[in-house]
Amino acid sequence: MGAWGTGIFADDNAADLRDDYRKLIGDGVPGPQATDKLIAQWAPQGDPDLEPVFWLALALTQWSCGRLEARVKEKALGVIADGSAILPWAGGPDERKRRTVLEAAKQKLESPQPAERKIKKKVLATCDWKRGDLIGYRLLTGDYVVLRMLDPFTDQGGTYPNCELLDWRGPEIPAAGLPETIPVRELTDYGRGKRFMIIPLGKRLSLKDRLRRLDLKHALDENYSRVPRGQPNATRVTSWKDFDEFLELSFGIS
Repeated sequence: MGAWGTGIFADDNAADLRDDYRKLIGDGVPGPQATDKLIAQWAPQGDPDLEPVFWLALALTQWSCGRLEARVKEKALGVIADGSAILPWAGGPDERKRRTVLEAAKQKLESPQPAERKIKKKVLATCDWKRGDLIGYRLLTGDYVVLRMLDPFTDQGGTYPNCELLDWRGPEIPAAGLPETIPVRELTDYGRGKRFMIIPLGKRLSLKDRLRRLDLKHALDENYSRVPRGQPNATRVTSWKDFDEFLELSFGIS
C-alpha cells in the first residue's frame, strides 16, 4: 500500500476509502453512520501518515456525492492548514505539484457542493466454484472445451475464478469425465503461462446455455498452481464478454 503520485487518490488507502464510503452509501447506510463506521474501521486518529490521507479522501468523496459533512470538511481543511498533508513531499521534487493539488482540494471543499446524488448499490461478483471443479464452455461452433477451477480471487469488486484450460475439445463432454492426467493448454501469447482469471466485465451476459458446471472434479495437489504468499503468480485476466476472443487469440481455439 502507498502513494504513487501527488493526487489525493493516487494512493491505495485513499482509493480504498473512496470505495468503502460509496459502498456503504450504496448499501443504504446514512452518510453520518457511514462516516462513523469508517472512522472506527480505519482508526486514523494519531497516525501521522494515515490521517491526512483519510480526511482528504473522505471529504472529497463526500463532496462529489453531495454529502460533505461539516466535521469531515473541518478535518480535511485542518490537515491542509497544519502542513501534515504536504509533509511527505516537503523538500522533494514533487512538493510544488502537491501544493497545487492541495490548493485545488481546498478550493473545492470550500465551494458549494453538488446536489446529493443517489449511489447505486454495488453488485459484487460471485463465484461458488471449488478448487478442482470442471466447467464446460460451449464454443460458438457448438463444441465444448473444459476449464478447471484453481483458486478464487477476491477483492472489493467481489470474487472471480482463476482457471486453466484442459487440452480437450469435443461435441459432448464424456459422462465419465476427463482424466486427471490430461494435459493443460498453455497460453500462446504474452509470455505464455496457463492461469487466467475471468471477470464479469461489461454488460451482464446470460451464459446459461453455454456454461455448464459439471458434476466432475479433479483432486489437485495442495501446491498445484500456487506460489508462496507474497510472490507473484502470473495470471492473465479476461472477461466473459471477451472470452471467445480470448480463446481464439490466446489458445488458437475458435
